[in-house]
Amino acid sequence: MNVAFDPWIPVVNNAGMRESASLVKVLTEGERFADLAVRPHERVSLMRLFLCVAYASLNGPKDYYEWCEVPKKLPGAAGTYLTQWKDSFELFHKKNPWLQVAALKPVSSDQNGDLNDEKGWSSLNKLCFTRASGNNSTLLDHESNGGNATEYSADEIVLNLLTFQNFFVAGGKASSRLWGAVEMKNPPNPKGGPCAGKSILFTFLRGGNLLESIILNLNTYEDLKFIYGASEGWMGKPLWEMPINSPSNYEAIANATRTHVGRLVPQTRILLLNKDRKRVLLGAGFLYPKFQDDKHTFQPDVFATTVLNINGERELLSARPNSSFWRELHSLTVRRKNASDSCRGPLCLINTPETYACDIIVNAMVTNPKQAAEIIDFVESVFHIPAYLRTPEGNAVYESEVKYSESFANRLGWAVETYRKEIDGGWERRLKGAGPSKGELKAKLHALATAHYWTAVEKALPLLMTHIEAIDTDDAIPTREVWRKMLFATACDAYRLSCGQGTPRQMRAFAKGWQKLTSRNAESEPNILETKEEGV
Repeated sequence: MNVAFDPWIPVVNNAGMRESASLVKVLTEGERFADLAVRPHERVSLMRLFLCVAYASLNGPKDYYEWCEVPKKLPGAAGTYLTQWKDSFELFHKKNPWLQVAALKPVSSDQNGDLNDEKGWSSLNKLCFTRASGNNSTLLDHESNGGNATEYSADEIVLNLLTFQNFFVAGGKASSRLWGAVEMKNPPNPKGGPCAGKSILFTFLRGGNLLESIILNLNTYEDLKFIYGASEGWMGKPLWEMPINSPSNYEAIANATRTHVGRLVPQTRILLLNKDRKRVLLGAGFLYPKFQDDKHTFQPDVFATTVLNINGERELLSARPNSSFWRELHSLTVRRKNASDSCRGPLCLINTPETYACDIIVNAMVTNPKQAAEIIDFVESVFHIPAYLRTPEGNAVYESEVKYSESFANRLGWAVETYRKEIDGGWERRLKGAGPSKGELKAKLHALATAHYWTAVEKALPLLMTHIEAIDTDDAIPTREVWRKMLFATACDAYRLSCGQGTPRQMRAFAKGWQKLTSRNAESEPNILETKEEGV
């Protein structure tokens, strides 16, 4: 299996049919494919692979003028480059298997490293985030409970290996292994990959075809200096050009973990695939410093969005389990102007003029904030961004209207809680006894109403986009009123759905809650930060 020349990448062609394409086909004939046909975390990993090869093939682009020539130069340069490095892309190469360590062996009395020896080898399910392994549930994957190991196809193995190295979440214990003659005894617990941690949102521009999408997300060296500064040595080389051939090869390790190109296709875990396509030998890991670490040990990812938290400190915008991405578009669409900007969207936005509309794809692997190794969901959303939303004025209006919609959700939760107090005399006591978990208890109470509200509001999002496009025209006020009336009507519908009126007591409680919901006096509303929203 050659990762560069054998077809394994799921794509949708221009006729709308799904097929598999090779890496070289994507980069040389990408205009034939409309888009990728993959899960969110797989899209992030594949885009990083495409961009890594593009940078290495072109040795650029250095500036805007070179970037304008990329559509002409990339297909030929990528074909030549991948042919030159073809052997480095062999999945089961004897000496340099792709993203693996050929000399990795279990520590055993036998010291021969027999691949048929079961000791130390794990199921390949470890590499697939959607299969039952570790913290993942077996609910929809009962086969994993059986005694027979699952055999994966070569296509599945390559895609799983790539995404595993990008999104491996910190946790677990690494076993002692032999790397050739070097024994790695009791290694430290492996850390997460460059894309893991804090449920970070990764945003890409979407073009008319796959090749155009790749080019739109390819930043110039000049643009990358906004992230890495004027220091030297930050660009780096792909892992296959400077492979890590021993635990003491510090120069290669630094290239892989601390340079832009080196991190695009990472080697987070030391591992070796078994040729039976059922097992993997997992070893220690390399430390990939990340901005999302507690001490911000590396620069922010170029596809992440930087915002200011409640304390005025920079952090990366994260997915929230109960909040749709459209509520963050005012942050995701901020185009970086200079290196000192504390808030910015993905760096690729520089590649499109601010006066133009564009399409973006937002992806995230959502993990449990209380247990980082537990994957909750994979989420992806596609948005058409009107040109006016990308201006400071349009961005401010959008943010204001999102907050307005959130105020209705907050008022809806307040009304539901008022209803509950009237029909349940013990509610206040349970709320007081919940202590720090009071917000979670309230979220469960509001869940039905707020889920209905946010689902309906998201369906009506075109009303908000119409208003944004109408700013500075005679339609600005009428379109805003249509949007806001929809919010009010939706909140009322959600309240009716969740609060019954079957008995006189329920009717009295409903009336009191309705008064809270429809009151224009917002001063007495509870703090929106006090409760955790539950919805889409």
